[in-house]
Amino acid sequence: MGWSPLENITVLDWSALLPGPYCTMMLAELGATVIKVERCSSGDPMREVIPGCFKYLNGNKKLITLDLEKRKGCELFLELATKSDVVVEGFRPGVSKRLGIDFDAVKDVNASIIYCSISGYGQTGPYAPLPGHDINYQGLTGLFGISGDPESGPEFPYGFQVADISGAMFALTSILAALLRPRESATAIYLDVSLTESLSMWMIPRYLEYLDQKCPPKAKFMGRGPYGIFETRDGKYLSLGVVENHFWRNLCKALGLEDLEADASLRDWVSRNRQRDKIVPKLKAAIKKNNLDYWLEKLAEADVPVAPVNDFDNWIEDPQLKQGIFLNTKKDGTVNPNAIARYPISSLARERNNIPDEASLGRDNIPILQELGLTVQDIRLLREEKVI
Repeated sequence: MGWSPLENITVLDWSALLPGPYCTMMLAELGATVIKVERCSSGDPMREVIPGCFKYLNGNKKLITLDLEKRKGCELFLELATKSDVVVEGFRPGVSKRLGIDFDAVKDVNASIIYCSISGYGQTGPYAPLPGHDINYQGLTGLFGISGDPESGPEFPYGFQVADISGAMFALTSILAALLRPRESATAIYLDVSLTESLSMWMIPRYLEYLDQKCPPKAKFMGRGPYGIFETRDGKYLSLGVVENHFWRNLCKALGLEDLEADASLRDWVSRNRQRDKIVPKLKAAIKKNNLDYWLEKLAEADVPVAPVNDFDNWIEDPQLKQGIFLNTKKDGTVNPNAIARYPISSLARERNNIPDEASLGRDNIPILQELGLTVQDIRLLREEKVI
C-alpha cells in the first residue's frame, strides 16, 4: 500500500507491558512513527515476562532508552515530545508528574500535544492510586460474576487480558478522534483512559439485559440453550451460536431432533434459555454421535452458526486464520512475531516486510538522538553518564 492513514503522525510511547504498547502497536500499523522509550537497565518488563510478545507489540516501533530519573533524560524526553503529535504513558497516577514529564510539562513545550494516560483505575477516584492487574479489573467490573458455569459462583475463565485490551482499544479510538480536531485551532488534549472503565463499557449491554430481565440470579440469567460448546465423538469440540428462531429450526432438523422443533414452548430465544435443561442434554447426546468434521460440514450445509473450538496447538493452521492473521507462519515453535498480523484490516496496515527482525534494547538510540541534533560525542557522553 502506497499510503498510510497516520504516515505524518509521530507518537512518543512511554508505556510498558500490554495496554499502552498494544495501542501504540496499532498506531504504528496505521503508519505512525512510534518512538518507544524504555528504562536503560532492564527495558520494558515484557522483554523478560514474554519475549515473543514484546517483539510482537514493539517490533514495528523505534526503540530508545532513557533514564527518566535523571534530569538530562527528562530533557531529552521533552525534546522528543516537541516533535511529537501524541504522547502515551501507562503508569500509575503521579509517576509522570514526579518525573517532570506529565501533561502540563509536555503542554508547555508542545501546545497542541495529545497526551494519553492509560492506568488501571484512571486518574481520579478512590482506587486511582492502587496497584492492579487484569484480574483485578475483571473482578471489579462484574465480569467474573456472570462467567463460567451458570450454576457456579464467580469464575475466572478468560485466558487473555480482556481489560488491558479493552483499554488499549479505547485509547486507540480516543487518540484517532483527537487527531481529527481542526489543525488551525489545535490545543493540547488530555485523555484519561481507565482499564476498569473501558471494560465496564463493554459490560453495559449485558448489564442492560440483566436489568431487562428483572435482575435474575446467575443460573437463570446466564443459562443458555443451543448456545455453547459441545463435544463430538472424536473428543473434539464445536461451538453453537443459535439465537434466532430460524437457526433453531435448522439445528433441530440437522440433528434429527424433531420433538424439540415441534415443542411450542421453545419457539423463542428467552424460552429456550429458560428451559436449557430440556434442550442441552439432547443436543449433547446428538452431537456426541459423530465426529467434528462431520458436524462442521453438516451444520454448515444446514445454515447453522457453528465453528470448531480450536486451541493453541491448532489455531495457527485454521484456514480462516491462515489467510490473514497467521499468513506465512509455521506451527513449530519458531514463529517470528513479525510475521503475525498486528492490525486485522489489511488494506490499512503497513507491510510486514518493513519491520526489523530484532527488537534489541536501545536499538534506535543513535539515529533518534542524531535527529535531535546530537553528535556522536554527545551520544557517547550520554551513554557514559547512563542517561541512555
